[in-house]
Amino acid sequence: MRPSSRNIAYGVVLTAAAVLVVLSMLHSAFGITFPLLVVKSGSMRPVIEVGDIIIVLPVNPAEIRADPLNGDVIVFYRPGEKGFANSIIVHRAVARQAGGIITKGDANSVADYWGPVPPDHILGRWTGLSIPSWTGIGFLSLFLRGEIFFPAGPILVLLLIVVNVFLIVKDAVRSRSRRDGSDGSASSSEPSQP
Repeated sequence: MRPSSRNIAYGVVLTAAAVLVVLSMLHSAFGITFPLLVVKSGSMRPVIEVGDIIIVLPVNPAEIRADPLNGDVIVFYRPGEKGFANSIIVHRAVARQAGGIITKGDANSVADYWGPVPPDHILGRWTGLSIPSWTGIGFLSLFLRGEIFFPAGPILVLLLIVVNVFLIVKDAVRSRSRRDGSDGSASSSEPSQP
């Protein structure tokens, strides 16, 4: 039996969710942020939204492009807070100084007050690829890690789970009834003897 495109889509979504759960656990336990990082604030709007999952790769700090308009979006520990998972920031590199890189959120009117970011605080650079927030996967990850507590969060997560389970069960029942219907209706008929 050939799997339907809907079953394949469900498999992809469930696999992605499982990967995010594992990555969330790794992030919580060991501070590992590669290659996926869920964005927690709106400081990079409209380029990156809250709940977007960005794909981040390690970068040599000397290769980071620092420019107010076209600078690289980098992931780093806030200066003075290296190693603390709650101090990871995603902002644009806007200038270079002797001590490191000056950063700014696209939605913010001024550069970050904590700059410059020392090279050893830089975790990576955003590749420009992301899983959009509208998928809900990023919010699920934030919820599982306990990083969002707004009242609609648990309701949204529960709604996504219920809808997905309903659709999976509906497809399974439909597939089974088709299979049972074709097996039950097929009767063995022997050619009649003249």
